[in-house]
Amino acid sequence: MGYKRLLNLLIPAPDGEYFATHLIIELNMIIFLVMVFSGLGLISFRGADLLNWGANFRPNVLHGEYWRLFTSTFLHGGLMHLLMNMYGLLFIGLFLEPILKSKRFILLYVITGIIASVSSIWWHTATVSIGASGAIFGMYGIFLALLLTKLFPKDFQKSFLASTLVFVGYNLLYGLTGGIDNAAHTGGLVSGMLIGYLIYPQLKEEREEIK
Repeated sequence: MGYKRLLNLLIPAPDGEYFATHLIIELNMIIFLVMVFSGLGLISFRGADLLNWGANFRPNVLHGEYWRLFTSTFLHGGLMHLLMNMYGLLFIGLFLEPILKSKRFILLYVITGIIASVSSIWWHTATVSIGASGAIFGMYGIFLALLLTKLFPKDFQKSFLASTLVFVGYNLLYGLTGGIDNAAHTGGLVSGMLIGYLIYPQLKEEREEIK
């Protein structure tokens, strides 16, 4: 019984309520571990190594390496960077995935992540950029937009609207201290909010059908 429960924790079930969140977290962790066991480091990785593994970098993207807009969202600069991002993803996934469902969650995660990457190279002319935070900000943007609609009960809305605004605001302000890609964060957040408002009517209709 214990063995089966362990497998359920480690292997995302396709019919599980949090399949997408689970899958994305594990992909990020696997890629990080492969880099660690390749001898690239643990606490931090060199910029040159991250670039070789698919980091976002404007000169390369403009020369046709568009795949970097996607691959960079699964790379992290070190252990703490990974842990902080995965914590943020786990938190938002617990609330948002049951509403969006797994396939839509993955699709919107990828879309906002790519838009965040585009925002990064639009703002930074020659900066190596990596991390899932742009996509995670995108999911927080979707959640924030939905909190500003009538999709959730009023008590839930009041409880989580303030905490979500504080989380987003704190992280954007902290990004001003340097070394953090606030352009990607902003691009992900704004695109997520726009998407949230666009999909709200459909989500509301789906909830009414369930009732």
